[in-house]
Amino acid sequence: MNKKLLKQVLRFEKTMPTFSIIRDLNEVIVKYQSENGLSFFNAKRGQRAQVTHEKHFFEFVSSELADGKNIQSYDAIKKIVYADTREENIRHSGDSKTNYVRVFDNVVVIKKRGEVAQLLQKKDLMHYDAKDTFVAVENGESFLNIDSLASSFKYDVFVYLGGYANTLTREFLKDKEVEFFLDFDIEGMNIYESFEVDAKSFFIPHNLEELFEKYPNTELYKKQIKNLKPHYDAKLYTLVNLIKKYHTVVEQEVYR
Repeated sequence: MNKKLLKQVLRFEKTMPTFSIIRDLNEVIVKYQSENGLSFFNAKRGQRAQVTHEKHFFEFVSSELADGKNIQSYDAIKKIVYADTREENIRHSGDSKTNYVRVFDNVVVIKKRGEVAQLLQKKDLMHYDAKDTFVAVENGESFLNIDSLASSFKYDVFVYLGGYANTLTREFLKDKEVEFFLDFDIEGMNIYESFEVDAKSFFIPHNLEELFEKYPNTELYKKQIKNLKPHYDAKLYTLVNLIKKYHTVVEQEVYR
């Protein structure tokens, strides 16, 4: 495993990194593309690097960096990168006594307004029943600071997703009413539509257009535009129209 280069691969999960950050990765990819007659990656000095064909990109990662493992997602890369070091394990689990890094695969992270977040295993979830309501928060920074934003939402109990969420979190939310606090981007909409729950809504702040004007992330928009679907839930129309109007997206952390 080449964890140094795999960490550089992770830079592409939500952005287009500068050439200097992925210089070593670029060198290996250039050689691989030449040997295999492929073109799935662009990187030039002074510019941001871009993955132009994700399927071929992950095939490269699988064969050249991950010892032949079938890698099809950034989450799979994270599990490899963070598998062996105790320091990374602590950072991802928040518990220095734990001795396995995949703790978030086996817990639901829940925080009540004004209280400390809890990591709950399946057996602990019986304390919540079908009538309970939740706000599902996509990103870690927003989840950690959610008390300062709590009055904006319908409900007072928050669940951390970390993207598309692990299997246990998805199962837990299936019979719940959920308000989703996600990035205001194409990926956020796709995450929203991927969840099957009893009832759901997408949090749209009253000043969303102002956020699009003040905090545009055009590079992320360019990276995601290929994943824009022809049709979305009617509850997403406001966001879809803003994305199409401004040709950009906004990350949830800018909402204050």
